[in-house]
Amino acid sequence: MKRADAIQTMHDRCAIYTASETAARLLDVVGWTADQDLSTSVFLEPCAGEGAILVEAVERLIASFRRHGHRLAKRRLMPRINAFEFYGPVAAEARRAVRLVLMREGIRWDTSGMLAEVWVRQADFLLQPPENATHIAANPPYLRWSKLPLLLAVEYRANLRPMSTRGDVAVAFLDRMLVWAGNEGQISALVSDRWMFAQYGAAFIADLKERGWNLEVVDDQPVRPFVRQVGVSSAIVRLDRNAPEAEGEQSRRDAARTIHGRLLARYGALDEAGCTVKVGPALGCGDTFLISNVEAAAIESELVRPFVSREMLDGTVIEQCDAKVVVPYDRAGHPIEFEDWPRFARWAGGHKEKLRARSHVTDEKRWWRTIDAVGPQWDERPKLLLAEMCRDIAATIDRTGGIPSHSVYAIWSTEWPIEALQRVLNGGLLRLTAEAEAPRLKGSWFRFYKRFIVCTPLPKWPALSIDARTALIGRDVSRFAAAYAELFEHEPTLSPGGDSAD
Repeated sequence: MKRADAIQTMHDRCAIYTASETAARLLDVVGWTADQDLSTSVFLEPCAGEGAILVEAVERLIASFRRHGHRLAKRRLMPRINAFEFYGPVAAEARRAVRLVLMREGIRWDTSGMLAEVWVRQADFLLQPPENATHIAANPPYLRWSKLPLLLAVEYRANLRPMSTRGDVAVAFLDRMLVWAGNEGQISALVSDRWMFAQYGAAFIADLKERGWNLEVVDDQPVRPFVRQVGVSSAIVRLDRNAPEAEGEQSRRDAARTIHGRLLARYGALDEAGCTVKVGPALGCGDTFLISNVEAAAIESELVRPFVSREMLDGTVIEQCDAKVVVPYDRAGHPIEFEDWPRFARWAGGHKEKLRARSHVTDEKRWWRTIDAVGPQWDERPKLLLAEMCRDIAATIDRTGGIPSHSVYAIWSTEWPIEALQRVLNGGLLRLTAEAEAPRLKGSWFRFYKRFIVCTPLPKWPALSIDARTALIGRDVSRFAAAYAELFEHEPTLSPGGDSAD
């Protein structure tokens, strides 16, 4: 594959452009605003695309010059912006957009063209020698390294820090942006909200903290971040050197980590005690796969499952679920063939335009598939469900065999009785894990990810004494509390029935 072909392939896989309102928000986060004097500042856009962020940045630059009495002189404007786009046709679109903005602002046609050419470089940002920037805003590519064309992956790995060439390509962009920012620059980015808490993401964040940087989630659920619907959750993050964690919060986290570490050393983790954790499958266009009772009656029943949303989780038990979801997988977890399921095919045909328009659809013959497989683990066994984001941390037992939303984690156990597992997790073990490891959001909310949940300390059920097992499974509140406190070094916050203890 030639490099030009590799670039086009990468472009086709990750060309998801930023909505204008989100572009404005990214610039607000780093302070690239008209009320600031930007006459000596330098803005960097490392992956310009068609120019949503860049155009907004140019408009604010011109407004700042005028507000602070600076002439719109070519020599003063030229050093103010650096933007990169490695795919030629899109770079040309970005230049045209910039030129139109400048001409609309009264700058001469030839000067506008020259500035657009200088500001928008058709080049690969990851391979450019670093310069300096005071303000950086970007929507870096959402693409796993395994999906990169091999030619580019080899070239990048030969030129970039190994720490940044794992997991998601966005990490490599962030790493290079840090170099451009130097000691004083501010960075904002629209990123997938999951990479930060994957193992490779956590390692990168630990590394950037050692280098004196802080990463803050400014908005964990931006409204309409992209110009079209995509099957990924996103977040706006800020990176700077001036946002240390509050002393009180850090001391609480340190105390929780001490107990958490001691219990892990004593018992091991949840995933070593016969438990499995999995996030609810991403459907892509979830509102389409969620169906009414009338639609459900018209589709083969084997493909229709109960659907459990985050709003249904209250820390108790779900015995019945009215919501329905259709999935193109049979009960054994096998993907179906369209022609074998005519009623599903008829339903899907009615939604074909919407399902084919999804960003992840690359196989023209499989446009009706969900993003994630719905495998055999989603069976009728009782399981615990835990919201990815929660303030009142509590797992709910699901007895419906339902498919949870993509913002909900499921926990199955082959050793612990599901009721006893719910009681000890809700008694304080999940909160201990959250205090020790999970990111804390505004308003005392926590964000769980699989790697945090599986590291919850938990003894193996057969290793517990008969008395301990009886107390944990029974309904005697005082016996449960005594057994829990002896095992886990703190008083339980919930009674065996799931209600707050008196």
